[in-house]
Amino acid sequence: MKVSTRSRTRIKLALVPVLATAALLLPPWALAPLTMVNLSLLLLQPQGLKALSQLTRLLLVQLVLIVSLYLIRFGLNSWPDALLLCLRMTLMLVPGLWFFLSTPGHHTLAAIRGWMSDRNALILGACLSQIPLIADEAKELYLLQRLRGAPIGSGDLWRPAAWKALASQVLLPLLIRLIRLSQLQATALQARGYCDDNPKPMTHYPEE
Repeated sequence: MKVSTRSRTRIKLALVPVLATAALLLPPWALAPLTMVNLSLLLLQPQGLKALSQLTRLLLVQLVLIVSLYLIRFGLNSWPDALLLCLRMTLMLVPGLWFFLSTPGHHTLAAIRGWMSDRNALILGACLSQIPLIADEAKELYLLQRLRGAPIGSGDLWRPAAWKALASQVLLPLLIRLIRLSQLQATALQARGYCDDNPKPMTHYPEE
């Protein structure tokens, strides 16, 4: 029996919170098989290896921060707990990353239709579709600021001043770009009839 695209997407939507919760609640000995499952799901995607490489860089920064805080707060014997926490946090991110790599935005919108109103499904689908663009914008801003000589490299993040520079030179411009992007997206939706003022407001493209 062939499973429809909507059903497959709904199954994946259900799996994401299950896998993320498992990373948080499972005992330490069960994290190894969970890691293998998550890595298998991620690497089966066309962009999975690239995403894993980017996630590894994030993991290294996260690892340095968490281990440093644990050593300062709880002493030298606390590093195993810091590693365990870092692993759990990373495993909680992987299911969502797998879902966005494997599921086009319009499939997500079609899957959540019926679970919520069409209007809310459209808004949620529009937000989710922007996540890859947000990631590209953040990467572009980061690289541009590095070219200008901003001290925000991975080797600088141990200094509080680097975090201040990161917030003012990358995160703040990114927020401004997101506001402009949301305004353009709202205008585009209104131009296509997606508005409440319509006698028959359109909230999604008619299904074929």
